[in-house]
Amino acid sequence: MKKWSCARCGWESSKWYGRCPECGNWNLEEKEVSAAQGKAQAQPSCQVLPSTSLQAQKEERIPTGFGELDRVLGGGIVPGSAILLAGEPGIGKSTILLQASSRISRQGRKVLYVSAEESCSQVAARMERVKAFSPSLFVTSTRDVDEAVAAAEKLSPDLAVFDSIQALSFPGSGGSASQIREASSKIIEFSKRSGTASLIVGHVTKDGAIAGPRTMEHLVDVVCQFEGEMHTSLRIVRSVKNRFGSTDEIGCFEMKGEGVEEVTDPYGIFLARGESPAPGKCVALAMEGKRCLPLEIEALCAPRLRGESSQRAVNGLDYSRVAMIAAALQQHAKIYLSGRDLYLSTIAGAKTREPASDLAIALALASSFKNSPLPGVAAIGEVSLTGRIRPVGMMEQRLETAERMGFKAAVVPAAQKDLKERGEISLFRVDNLNDILQLLR
Repeated sequence: MKKWSCARCGWESSKWYGRCPECGNWNLEEKEVSAAQGKAQAQPSCQVLPSTSLQAQKEERIPTGFGELDRVLGGGIVPGSAILLAGEPGIGKSTILLQASSRISRQGRKVLYVSAEESCSQVAARMERVKAFSPSLFVTSTRDVDEAVAAAEKLSPDLAVFDSIQALSFPGSGGSASQIREASSKIIEFSKRSGTASLIVGHVTKDGAIAGPRTMEHLVDVVCQFEGEMHTSLRIVRSVKNRFGSTDEIGCFEMKGEGVEEVTDPYGIFLARGESPAPGKCVALAMEGKRCLPLEIEALCAPRLRGESSQRAVNGLDYSRVAMIAAALQQHAKIYLSGRDLYLSTIAGAKTREPASDLAIALALASSFKNSPLPGVAAIGEVSLTGRIRPVGMMEQRLETAERMGFKAAVVPAAQKDLKERGEISLFRVDNLNDILQLLR
């Protein structure tokens, strides 16, 4: 019998399609499945149990030695799990995993570091720089996934790091999407069978997506992205998928000459300290998991050059959401932005897509348009297409963070009825976009 599969995303079908319905890729690959295989698939030998007889297995997690990384993973590494860490080239993926491997090995656990991109001597040079040598940390260099898995099975470590999945291959694979899928499947199967946790390094494409078929992301237990701007030292580990914890947590790190160091108190990183008030600046209080981060948003509304079309550039914010807020300001607050160039950015490489940052974006745009600086306030609220300011969740925690950062005032939705007055911070309640104009001097 015949079966067709997509080389890009792994979608399979018993019927031929000219174009993959999942990802749009053309020319599906044809595979032959023997009758014996088809019969075996039709008669599974797996054990079927009633749910009442099952018991949840609680295992002690492996701490990585980085509290910020443990926060993202949900408390540490679960034995037998498969974790994918993806990021841009040179961002520090190998460095942080080598440091974590060293710290785990110093707990009395065996760790295997498999390098498919560097030789053992090159890994040793990096280990010397970050002081990662440990008698329980073992290193090997191979580009054959079968050799890598065989080495892990022979050593039987508590943790195996595979750097990277794109460089691991097997005879005849040729670096295709099927190679990534098959290599990751072999590593994950080894982890589930042996109980060894696996950390897999992955690359990203030029648009920031994880390289390879989406099947790989579905197979692993945890997907994390290592983010940061190349010209700054700030690095952020963000959880995208986590079967053992929250998917909203972030961990903050700083890249230094001797390796990566965690930032346990990141509340002031994304604020420009010591600067006098200026038009176009407002602070948003965005929730990242259980952590509230004050993010400074800067906006510039510049006159459009004659004969040129309007320009809009957004960095660190959702472009479509910024466009929606600009349209709502023009329609409901008579702030005409259609004939101006708009530039918005967060500082220190911060990123947010949370709707609770809408009000801060609107205030920054209005402040720049009016050329009127805002007093030192934080803004919390979602802007609707009707111009109303909607309530948001976890308001008490956001205001507590604002108080801790020294803010004396906060702009909040008037519809947030359960919000009580606080002694240390004044609350300015706004119902719609027209109300925010009263805050501009």
